Amino acid sequence: MSAAVSALKLSSENVVLGKGLIQAASDFKQKNPGRSALVIGPTGEVGREVVKHLMASDAFDKVTVFTRRPIEYEGANSDKLVQKPVDFENKEQLERDFAGHSHAFSCLGTTRAKSGKDGFYKVDHDYALSAANACKAANVESFSICSSTGANKDSMFFYTKVKGQVDDQVQKMGFKHAAIFRPAMIECEREEQRLAEKIAMFTLPVLKLLMPKSVGSRSSTIAWAMVYDSLKPAEDRESSIFSNADILTMFEKNQ
Repeated sequence: MSAAVSALKLSSENVVLGKGLIQAASDFKQKNPGRSALVIGPTGEVGREVVKHLMASDAFDKVTVFTRRPIEYEGANSDKLVQKPVDFENKEQLERDFAGHSHAFSCLGTTRAKSGKDGFYKVDHDYALSAANACKAANVESFSICSSTGANKDSMFFYTKVKGQVDDQVQKMGFKHAAIFRPAMIECEREEQRLAEKIAMFTLPVLKLLMPKSVGSRSSTIAWAMVYDSLKPAEDRESSIFSNADILTMFEKNQ
């Protein structure tokens, strides 16, 4: 018998919202009372930061995380966090569970090294689109997804081609607002860090001196941008696709 999955411990204690996100959350809550958000992939490096920022912002009356791994959350607004199991192959159940939420944040993702080529495609393509389609069917208004730099449905590279295919489909679904975030290397303290990632993190400071806004973003910065953009009025949104430089600029302007 396999061991029980250990809970992921999260705390919003050290989350820095900045004046821009604080004001956006306040304005959003005043003008849009009773809204609720859902997070898909809440235990990943970006997903967990999205959860923390959503909870700390207090913009939503409820935040539902769909996860196979339990979360132990400590911090602001803990009474508003709801956890539900998820089965991405059960379309009808997804639609029922997503119903009643106004905003969705998709942070699903794995790697070929961890799951193999087929496993990567199932998670990053099939499951991501299953979730997006269920959100649309459940009348979710705003859909924000963490993609990748270089995402292109016509790419010759498997990873960026899969990401691009998903981005392309999400844009065509007809959400009231769909936002695609394409960070470069995600900077974070990973639970399972591979050798190549350790080497990359070592060289990252040098690369940033040469290309300060093209090399990478912290997972917390990406999450901040996803939450901040989702709270802004439609007329204030400049783009529905955000590059690594866009993410960093958005963050820096609103601290």
